[in-house]
Amino acid sequence: MPDWTAPFTMPKYTTDEFRKLKADYVAKYGYTITFPGLSDIIRIPIEIPMTDKEIKDWKARRYDQFSEQRLYDIKKMKQKRKDKFLAMLGSPAPEIVRNAGALMTSIDDAQDALFTIGAMGATAMRFSPPPLAAAIALPTGLILTAANALSIIGMLGHQRLPGKMSKRAWQKKTDIDPWSKKGRIKYAQHLVKTFPVKAGIIQALQTTNEIFGFGLSLGPIVGLFIDIFAGPVRRILGDRVDVKLPIPSYDELTRTAQKASRSNAMYWSIGVQTRDEEVLTMMFSHWLSQLALYSGTKDLPGWTNFENLDDLELMARRPENILTLEVIQEEGLLLDDICGWPHNSKPWAAATDIVNEYSAPCQDYLLEYMAIHNHDWIGYVFATLSGDATFYTMATAEGELQIEYDYTATSKACSILLENRLYPDPEQAAAKIQLLADRLDSWESLSIKPTLRSISEFCEVAAIDLIKF
Repeated sequence: MPDWTAPFTMPKYTTDEFRKLKADYVAKYGYTITFPGLSDIIRIPIEIPMTDKEIKDWKARRYDQFSEQRLYDIKKMKQKRKDKFLAMLGSPAPEIVRNAGALMTSIDDAQDALFTIGAMGATAMRFSPPPLAAAIALPTGLILTAANALSIIGMLGHQRLPGKMSKRAWQKKTDIDPWSKKGRIKYAQHLVKTFPVKAGIIQALQTTNEIFGFGLSLGPIVGLFIDIFAGPVRRILGDRVDVKLPIPSYDELTRTAQKASRSNAMYWSIGVQTRDEEVLTMMFSHWLSQLALYSGTKDLPGWTNFENLDDLELMARRPENILTLEVIQEEGLLLDDICGWPHNSKPWAAATDIVNEYSAPCQDYLLEYMAIHNHDWIGYVFATLSGDATFYTMATAEGELQIEYDYTATSKACSILLENRLYPDPEQAAAKIQLLADRLDSWESLSIKPTLRSISEFCEVAAIDLIKF
């Protein structure tokens, strides 16, 4: 059974404890997110935000108050925003042009999440390559089909490694693969009231890639109560929002997480295909924000503070970063004209609309991006983050005890074969191996758990050769 809470949940810190922890991490590693075992391949830089004093000096044009290096870094940060903003304005997609300010904010919020939450060493060996990957050339790609899975265990078997060692390598790979594990909410007691159709879907076990879009679109909603006094929530027929008091207080991490969570879905929904560094920045901030919301709110009342989600509207995130605001002002544009939700180009949107409108395009983005990176470590990390984040979101919405995880029939069957030092003979006709793949798919659709006996008996009847290693 996979551990959906891996790699960890975040402990609670006082503000002073948190800032010391972050300072210690930055002193040792700098402002970069790295993945153990992949640091030469994937490194995500983190912007150092301007301090209150720097913002005052920048606005007053007191540039002599900055060191030469810091002034250079700030100008570079601004130029990066300007280039991005102009590219959005020049986009052929009208939803990008009309809402460029809100989309810029989503990128700012992601960087803020990385700086506030990510610079704490919030990566784990879960994101390192599967054991023995270099030695046995275990493919980095995702396991899209049962036939693909059988091919991979054939490669493992060919190495003549001990059965348990091969099994561990396989399970390390399938543990992050969104086509190899499945999950569900056993009883979506909160979701079923507002999203009965979607709640019904996620109460059935299915592979994690199939519910990523819903998990991402739900992100802005699960942390909704954190923002109640900040002003971006209102009733559809009026500004007053009735809540059950008292509203809990939340730490710096949780508040930052909610900002990123609210704006993240915008980025994915419009299908922006940009530099991998930016895409991974957005995905890592999504994972961090859902982890922080889950860790910071799981013992609090959450959605129960609101009587009826159907009546609530959320305001699109607006720029707060001084550099982003300057870029927009210099282009002569008003925030009200470019800060809406992409699906309606309006500043406010019903909470239910956000979930319903954004889940499908977010899902499409996931599938397209993973198809592009099916054979590299970028796809590996992207898939890990997206799958885990989805179930942190679900657990925040419905409670940890309502989450159920399992491996697919194909994943289990391959693990059983490797543990018993067996694999399909790759020299036999491809149609034979496809027969076994089809049977695994059939068992999955019928919720049948494979055993060594059932696999062996089917292979014997179908004349499929299994090699002992």
